Amino acid sequence: MMDRAAFSKRRSGGAAPPPGKMRALFVSAACVVAWLVSAQAVFSAPPDVGEILRRMGSVYSHLQNYHIVAVRDDVFQQPRYGYSNRSVIELDRARAGRVRMSLTGNGPNVLIVSDGRTTWRFAPRKNKYTEAKGAPNLDERAVQKPGSIQNDILGQMENLLVGRFVKLWQFEKQAEFKGVENVEFKGRKTPCYRIVFHLQGLTDRLWIDQSSYLVLQEKTVQTTATAESRALVNANIRFTEIGTHATHSPGFFTFTPPANAWRVVALNLPAIRESFVGDTAENFTVNDIEGKPFSLSDYRGKTVLLSFWATWCAPCKAELPTLQKIIEEHKDVVVLTVDDENKATIRNFLKEKNYNFTALMDHKRTLFKKFGVHFIPTIFVINGQGIVVRKIVGWEGPDKLLAALKASGN
Repeated sequence: MMDRAAFSKRRSGGAAPPPGKMRALFVSAACVVAWLVSAQAVFSAPPDVGEILRRMGSVYSHLQNYHIVAVRDDVFQQPRYGYSNRSVIELDRARAGRVRMSLTGNGPNVLIVSDGRTTWRFAPRKNKYTEAKGAPNLDERAVQKPGSIQNDILGQMENLLVGRFVKLWQFEKQAEFKGVENVEFKGRKTPCYRIVFHLQGLTDRLWIDQSSYLVLQEKTVQTTATAESRALVNANIRFTEIGTHATHSPGFFTFTPPANAWRVVALNLPAIRESFVGDTAENFTVNDIEGKPFSLSDYRGKTVLLSFWATWCAPCKAELPTLQKIIEEHKDVVVLTVDDENKATIRNFLKEKNYNFTALMDHKRTLFKKFGVHFIPTIFVINGQGIVVRKIVGWEGPDKLLAALKASGN
């Protein structure tokens, strides 16, 4: 009768492994399984947010010849008022200070072109243009939080599409990795890192291409609320073209005025004026919280601080004590504040804080649009001749404001 070992040998075609070798094989297999499990855990760990943002910053800091097209949708909503705006932004840049930016849509339209020696700004709807020597300075990119802007329209668009992403890694503590999602870009699904920034009253979402580390989409939601009202601001930016080594045709960075176009000193387009400083502030007449009309022209001969603010805005509230101190110590300075909230909210706030500056009502945001205010607090310092000598966006303490006041002659 055949024994068990011989039977095993015949079935397998060879001798059966000894018991000790079998145990070694099982141990080796267990080690392999354990390694695979640990490797899977390592590879499935979420990527480091700071590293993603630093790589993104490195990519954008090295952009020199580029072509970018983006569609921006903005929605502002309050219980009794709201508006939406869609714009298309095209931005091209090359060496030697050459730049071309066009902004089109259902808002103001503008074209800015510079060949590095001369800069032209053209408003096609008005058929007016300006011409100035020199190139725009876009190289000093300050560290800016998501949602912040610069004053100049070209600076705003460059910062919106390129500049902000260079040093955004410095806000990595407020950022969170939210997985990988596909974004439609140039007709194909592109895997993107989804990064979310959580700031006070603001949520900013970025979709960053996994391979190129370029931002393909951004969505910002800002919510503000008081006991009487609530405001919601949505901004969605979708990039449709990004060329990092763009080739531009000869003459692309020069401007030839259309027939019958007028050359003017300043375009002064509502909401996107290229420069307020040095311009004469446009006159206006609006009512204060008591219904009394006030006109800017009434204060010729005095310095006017025109401050845009809101009771829910923390930086605005930090600024107000300085404004109150200024009007108490400088009798030839007038403080006019502009708010789009309801009268009761503003009146109660001022009474509680014992502020006695003039509070102007701007429910329809007419002055916000006229002066191109997108971010609060914003202060315009207007001298006795009606010239804007400073525009200060944000609040970092009284030094800038006091220096601007001194520059106005006070």
